[in-house]
Amino acid sequence: MQPAKALVLTWASASKYDDKSEHSRVTFELEPFEDMVRLTVTHDELNDGGDMARMINNGWPRVLSSMKSFLETGKAIDMSASPKNANK
Repeated sequence: MQPAKALVLTWASASKYDDKSEHSRVTFELEPFEDMVRLTVTHDELNDGGDMARMINNGWPRVLSSMKSFLETGKAIDMSASPKNANK
């Protein structure tokens, strides 16, 4: 039996969960790549011009960057922290 290579789930913001037209789909795919594993995240079935597309534009890169840091160092990025030079 081959291990699962993908996880597909329905995605919705909590405030719009009851509105099925606001749901989108996220697919996480795993595949061997040399001596590593490649993770591909696809977020689709989004409403054109909707809030979700705008939010995930920044959200997924931050989440995946934090996950990469955690896997490499054992420490995730503090997502609530602001950059050190933000006020300068």
